[in-house]
Amino acid sequence: MKLKDKIITFVICLIVISLYVVIASYNYMDNDIKHVYNVYLNNEVIGSITNEDDLYAMINRKQSLIKQRYNVDNVYPPENLKVVENYSYDAKITSIDSIYNKIEELQDFTILGYEVTFSAYKGDSEEDENNHDAFNVYILDKQILNDALKEFILVFIEDEEDFNNYMNGTQGTLEEIGTIYEKLDILEDITIREKYISVNEKIYENSEELAQDLLFGFNHKENRYTVKEGDTIEKIAEANKLNKQEFLIANPKYTSEQALLTIGEQVNVTLINPEISFSAIVLEMKEEEEDYNTVIERDNTQAAGYEEIKFPGVKGLSLQTKRYTNVNGETLNDVELIGAPTIIREKVDRIIVKGRQSSGGSWGKETETYIGSGWLWPTEVPYSVTSEYDWRWGKMHNGIDISGTPADSHVLAANDGVVVKVNTSCSSYGGSHLYDMCGSGYGNYVVIDHGNNIFTIYGHMLQNVIVKVGQNVKMGDYLGFMGNSGSSTGRHLHFGYSIGDPLSGGKFKNPRELFPR
Repeated sequence: MKLKDKIITFVICLIVISLYVVIASYNYMDNDIKHVYNVYLNNEVIGSITNEDDLYAMINRKQSLIKQRYNVDNVYPPENLKVVENYSYDAKITSIDSIYNKIEELQDFTILGYEVTFSAYKGDSEEDENNHDAFNVYILDKQILNDALKEFILVFIEDEEDFNNYMNGTQGTLEEIGTIYEKLDILEDITIREKYISVNEKIYENSEELAQDLLFGFNHKENRYTVKEGDTIEKIAEANKLNKQEFLIANPKYTSEQALLTIGEQVNVTLINPEISFSAIVLEMKEEEEDYNTVIERDNTQAAGYEEIKFPGVKGLSLQTKRYTNVNGETLNDVELIGAPTIIREKVDRIIVKGRQSSGGSWGKETETYIGSGWLWPTEVPYSVTSEYDWRWGKMHNGIDISGTPADSHVLAANDGVVVKVNTSCSSYGGSHLYDMCGSGYGNYVVIDHGNNIFTIYGHMLQNVIVKVGQNVKMGDYLGFMGNSGSSTGRHLHFGYSIGDPLSGGKFKNPRELFPR
């Protein structure tokens, strides 16, 4: 055999032997390699199994109580559990029971539902008192969310038909006494996504429960009061730091503050603390009363202390259209009056004849018994009262908020007195939220001492206050201009009345007591 042939034969034999070795090696590997599934929890391997379906079947079988509790067909592993297919020579197989027990020990099982995210509403400021951080709620059916939001909204809308007309676009135009809604909106952004939800999360199964938590707060504790003889809605609300409207919100079966209560029944006196913000832009036409002024006439032939009503006075009545914004039932300031009011009845001053002046000086300093007559409304007309002296979200609002007057309108002294405090350190329009505590929250203000320990305070004014400390003022004198300084939600005047200095421990009273009823 030639050398060349010998070399070729050798190479062929070498190839054949190599192929044999490779095939033998492959057969050896094929006989010993294992097809497994590595189970990861929180990115750590907790074992290896041979059948992925067996694990899911065991989870679904052993969690039958969860399926009954939530009326679902399937229960799933934790969301951060992963099962990865693998091939291995040295894998140690873990029993399905052991894997299940580890999962149950370390993580929660899940059911398929929806995660609803409410983003934080910032309003005009990132420090608005009503702000909440973003939060999630969990539901099994999207309809639960839709129904809960509708129930929440209807708490703040008197007539469901009005809501339905708005939603259907069938409101029409405002041509007579009544209201229409120009815009209804949940101010938070709401996103919803399908998600495997831990069975230990709070999962809402009905709209009523979700609506109640959105209205009263997720951690609220319901408070109940048993009606006793002589109780009224007003008395119960006052005793529990609620205003009458908040009581009606908490107890929707009552539609009016004059509704009769049954002795022994339990009413809800839980403080309202909404988790979301519902805004309604309202166009309203209604009859507005205007308080008459009281004119004092002196009769020097009569002794000091003599008083006689010469004419009782007549309140004015007008038809006024206005636009305003409600957030969770509270009217924000910056009320817009649409057009001039239609006068139905002109107001007529009340005239009181008093005896000669006492040696004490001006009328306002004579005696406290004159409270209730001789006071002037502290703003120009027309105006709109946006908030009364009352409880508001568990806090007492110690005054009347007045808005809706013409731009740059004057603030007026309600009676004779001496200016004892003035603050002009706040930005004229620095308000628009409730955490601006400049000027103790009153912004730019004036405080007047009317004698006999009677004081009035005028808050949220522009910086260009007209009067100075120590200045004597007469009823109707200009003090400054309505503004939006301090803790404020829009241009308005906060008018307060107190026995004692309002900024140094004085006792606030309802300013309505100063004006005729």
